[in-house]
Amino acid sequence: MSAPSWQIFFQPDERLLWEGTPLPGVRPWPKIIFLAVFGIPFLIVGIGLFGFGLRTTILAKSIWDVGLGLFLAVFSTPFAGAGAIMVFGQWLAARSAHRKIRYAISTRCAYVAKAYLRRSLEVFPILPSTAVEIEKCGSYDNLWFHALHERDSDGGRTTTKIGFEGISDAETPFRLIRQIQTGTA
Repeated sequence: MSAPSWQIFFQPDERLLWEGTPLPGVRPWPKIIFLAVFGIPFLIVGIGLFGFGLRTTILAKSIWDVGLGLFLAVFSTPFAGAGAIMVFGQWLAARSAHRKIRYAISTRCAYVAKAYLRRSLEVFPILPSTAVEIEKCGSYDNLWFHALHERDSDGGRTTTKIGFEGISDAETPFRLIRQIQTGTA
């Protein structure tokens, strides 16, 4: 989304103060590496079963061997697919995220627009009580301005931070949010 397209979502007297995108690159590394390592056994078992099923089908001596081979080939597909997504798919998604996510701050709200399989727009009102946090991560910054608190299946609580992830300079939008909170924007 560009500056003119944000305007259609604004309320009367609301104007654009800042817009940005995540920096190109793969982030967050620990999560991606963990999922890739976890996905490798699924990928290996899926490919191995598929190969064994194909071999069994080709070298079949009876209709039962053909059936077993086809069953193994079909049975292996979800495992190979899940493994491939965990090992390779997430790298591709993370690499292209900067082209599919847009951020904006208006005089009233923070906007997060995403255009993956379908378009979505999240709007977070900026209130005087909104907690704002900058997280410096080396070559990029995260600006958190919303937290989602949920109960997990064990009765514990999980908190998911929401904000502008992977931006080059979080200090500018941080200052703008603080100005909105104090009424000086």
